[in-house]
Amino acid sequence: MVTTDIPPPTAGRNMTVNSISLIASSLLTGILGLVFWGAAGRLYPAEEVGVAAALITSALMLSMLSMLSIDTIYERFLPLAGNRAGSLIKRGYVTVAGTALLAGWALVVFGPRDELFTSRWAMVCYPLLVMVLAVFTLLDKTAVGLGVTKWSAVKNLVHAIVKLAVLFALVWTGSGASIVLAWGATAAAGTVLVLAAMRRRWNTHAQFRQPSELPARTQLLSYVGSSFGITTLWIIGPLIVPLVVVSRFGAAANAHFAVTWAIINALYFAVHLVMSPFVAEVAAHPDKVAALSTRMVQMMAVVSVVGSLGLVLVGPYALDLIGPDYRAQGQGLLVLAAVFVPLSAVSAIYEGFARVRRKLTLMVVMRCVSTAVVVVGTLMITTRSGVIGVGWAYLVAEAIPAVILLPLVIRWLRSVRTAGAA
Repeated sequence: MVTTDIPPPTAGRNMTVNSISLIASSLLTGILGLVFWGAAGRLYPAEEVGVAAALITSALMLSMLSMLSIDTIYERFLPLAGNRAGSLIKRGYVTVAGTALLAGWALVVFGPRDELFTSRWAMVCYPLLVMVLAVFTLLDKTAVGLGVTKWSAVKNLVHAIVKLAVLFALVWTGSGASIVLAWGATAAAGTVLVLAAMRRRWNTHAQFRQPSELPARTQLLSYVGSSFGITTLWIIGPLIVPLVVVSRFGAAANAHFAVTWAIINALYFAVHLVMSPFVAEVAAHPDKVAALSTRMVQMMAVVSVVGSLGLVLVGPYALDLIGPDYRAQGQGLLVLAAVFVPLSAVSAIYEGFARVRRKLTLMVVMRCVSTAVVVVGTLMITTRSGVIGVGWAYLVAEAIPAVILLPLVIRWLRSVRTAGAA
């Protein structure tokens, strides 16, 4: 009964190594991202930084939406794809690239063009930026499914360093376009290099020469549909909020918000990234679900607590290094994030369990509630309290699902432990 809770090294240790790689990469990338925006804030006019931040943030959110949750297929089913992995990846990448171009074009046509775009060239290049970031982000879950999660960690870390170097190299322009170029051009170069390495992986590794064990197409489509609903709802808030800030409070205020939110996002993604190696390892080792579930919860708890303390104790001083205005405008958001990011860990844990069971309906409902609270709360609260109203909206949006899903998480852990012991 004791040994059933201890996974073999190939399962538990692999999940731990992959999770730590993603967490370390996310935190280091977040720190370098803060340095990036901090350098931009000190070297470029605040208005230019605010517009560039709105462009990059909206492009990142549209790129995630454009992935159509194909990344969740790679995370969950590439370990089972065998000799069909190459064709599955190729079709997915072509679909995502085309969708991203359409999404970027739609924002140019229907979005707040006067606030976001300063030239016709910016409008032309924006869909390309969305496409590059979509493919660049899709590489992360592809690496998880191919069993080379560390590649994703290295890719993100190198990108963070190189884009910072390009930012300094282009400082003589004084233009926000240089900030966007530093982000997008380096992502494009990284995408080409990593895709070449991954292609060799799925063409030569023994795991991807075996017969495919993929489920029926109807099951794949059902899984993708639910995952896409979750992803879409999760993205709507981060997509709309910066547009509300820049249109309601101006580009300078959005610069302060963007730098603070970069710190918060680093912890947000570190928490949610723990889920991906868990899902991939359970797909490869379904008999070890109890031990892997326990380990995932433990890692999620540690990351949440340590990260929250970092937001409160270190975050304000990091903002102060950029400028007193950044700390004055962002410190309240950091304190609120120290509460709502750990609450979001409950939803992330439940989502991991739901992906293993392929039952995502409740998670879709919870995302609907959270998204509605974020959007409506931001629109209502910021009119009275300013930008910090975004933090209050997120606090309520994460608290509601946490209260509902926590008992289900506890029930899952008890049930898989009982089944494992039996």
